[in-house]
Amino acid sequence: MLRRSLRPLAVFVMMFLVLGGTPYGIEEIVPMSGPGMAIVVVVAMALFWAAPYALIVSELVSAMPLEGGLYPWFRVSVGPFWSFVFSYVDWLTWIMDSCLYPPLMAAYLLSFFTSGSSRWGLWAVCLIIIWVLTWLNVRGIDVVGRFSVGISVVVAIPLLIIVIRGWSRMSLAHLTPLVPDGVPVGTAMSHAIIWCMWTYSGYDAPANASEEIVEPEHNYPRLLALFLPLSILAHVLPLMCGLAVTPNWQGWKTAHFERVALALGGTGLAGLTALSCQFAGLGLFNGELLINSRRPYAMARDGLLPEFLARLHPLYQTPHVCLILQAVLYSVLTFFLTFAQLLTVSTWMSLPTYLLIFATPVLLRLKHPELRGRFRIPGGWPGLLFTAFCPSLLALYVLFHVEVEDMKLGLGLIALGPLLYLAAKWARRLSPHSFAVPRSH
Repeated sequence: MLRRSLRPLAVFVMMFLVLGGTPYGIEEIVPMSGPGMAIVVVVAMALFWAAPYALIVSELVSAMPLEGGLYPWFRVSVGPFWSFVFSYVDWLTWIMDSCLYPPLMAAYLLSFFTSGSSRWGLWAVCLIIIWVLTWLNVRGIDVVGRFSVGISVVVAIPLLIIVIRGWSRMSLAHLTPLVPDGVPVGTAMSHAIIWCMWTYSGYDAPANASEEIVEPEHNYPRLLALFLPLSILAHVLPLMCGLAVTPNWQGWKTAHFERVALALGGTGLAGLTALSCQFAGLGLFNGELLINSRRPYAMARDGLLPEFLARLHPLYQTPHVCLILQAVLYSVLTFFLTFAQLLTVSTWMSLPTYLLIFATPVLLRLKHPELRGRFRIPGGWPGLLFTAFCPSLLALYVLFHVEVEDMKLGLGLIALGPLLYLAAKWARRLSPHSFAVPRSH
């Protein structure tokens, strides 16, 4: 039986590390979109994407605090076939997203010792990162929680110092121009929207471990309500400080916050910021290992995947089979796919799942009006429909602005979903069966 030992502090830290609680990565958006547009879109997306997304997830977790997160929500709302397909697609996007971080950390670590690294050397360090953190996850969710708390301290300290030291220099005057010269407003806005959609995402992810969280139906909505404003401030304030201290925004590149730290606190703060960035990647990957393993475990426990995936470690009571197979998959993908391929495909593939997540509370209220948790989106049906409409419109906008060339690999992977479902049904002679809807709280 799974252990319910993930306490609110550990869940909040996991949100901070996994759900975009740091500004690392925003640097490249500034020269592409312009300083003004970057700030405007970061704030606007928080209001029209992140906040509705968090409200929808809060209602779903409160009503159905079950292992596997969106899988049981989809199972009740659209049935076993579509829940399998969309859960598979969402799981695959998280797998590809997770594969972004070991190569980045490996390249950074090797840069300390050599000016050039072979592909095999980078992959060897990737394997060490993947399997050491997999071992930590096998040891138990409480171990992962304590490890995440320690990492978050290292990540947060330099960001706090940057904001404190740069506070007096911040000014709205540094937000001009709105967009770079010669760049259409629509193009600049699209770049910023796509980035913000990526960083303000995954609010349902820690809910994959709902049955291991202490009182998830109460704590999860409260923690999201606390995390969301902190996440906005953690992006806007360091960005404002950076624009004030290093106003040459056209030259911003990846890891530019290290230069901001250098200007505000010298080499000591710059080094601490560089360490913070790498620890953020470590914490993110560690959290995603846990999150990604719970989906196939829940589906196997429900009979939609082979039974051996639902086995728990005899000592630590963790889904160790899922974790080990997942580590094997990471090991292969980090060798064969590039960073750009992983990022493009995972971002595009996540959009259909977003649309179903936003529709799910509407479907559940229609099909199961008795399914009600402690938290519900206020305003009745008008409040729910408006909350679901805003992020759905943004997801559709991005969906129809993706280059066809970037969709090919994603479409091929999505097409495997129905085939995998039919294969599982044939192999185990499954038949669609009703899913037990939990009683309303």
